[in-house]
Amino acid sequence: MKRILTLVFIVAGLLGGCNKIEKDEFRISGKLTNGEDKQIFFLEMTGQGLKPIDTINLNEEGEFEFTYKLKEQSIFVLLANPNDYITIIPQKKEDIIIGGVYNSFSYSYTIKNSKESELLHQLNKEYIKTNAVLAEIKQMLHQNKYSKDFEQVKKQLLDQYTILEIHQKEIIKNFLNTNKGSLACIIGLYRSFDNHYLFSLKNDLSLYENVYNELNKKYPNNQHIIGLKKLIDDAKAKQGKDNIQSQQELANKK
Repeated sequence: MKRILTLVFIVAGLLGGCNKIEKDEFRISGKLTNGEDKQIFFLEMTGQGLKPIDTINLNEEGEFEFTYKLKEQSIFVLLANPNDYITIIPQKKEDIIIGGVYNSFSYSYTIKNSKESELLHQLNKEYIKTNAVLAEIKQMLHQNKYSKDFEQVKKQLLDQYTILEIHQKEIIKNFLNTNKGSLACIIGLYRSFDNHYLFSLKNDLSLYENVYNELNKKYPNNQHIIGLKKLIDDAKAKQGKDNIQSQQELANKK
């Protein structure tokens, strides 16, 4: 009986060891509908762009499991194709579970057991809603381009466009204020609206500085925070040069 119990404990220990996440690792696993025998690509966001890390193979049931050693806090992308991907911000020791549909990954995905990634997921859901309304506005504009009252319709749609952009800005600002110190704020700060950034260094420099100051308290040596600081410093330097140039031009006119 003792030998049987000992064998059971050994097997249990071996199985437990296989599933163990080391202190400097995180694991992502899950199942994607329509993902049978397909691949997703694991990449890291860097200051030089997306850096390929590995390829994750899905099995015949669309299931996958992947463990990665996290050297420093960073932002990663799981990509099904260049137009269909999700962004995650894993922490060490997290056992992240992801679901969704392979051929509409970015719109359908769910995520659990990753605080920062779940925050980002909330932000992305609002972003998807905004883009859906934006698409409707553009479609209405296109459908009415030959209408006799096109100019009136266009004005109404442009008003809706402006309101939508302002609304999206307020959503992001609230997110940045509510989640100070989260790396998800980096993604929020760089959010775009109809192919242009919602916030610019020229007009929203104080917002960039507030995000940086909170993140720098937690991640002073992180590549994303260092990159943000460089953007801010460059913007300040440009503003200084522009001010000097404006003063010189005024002096020359006198």
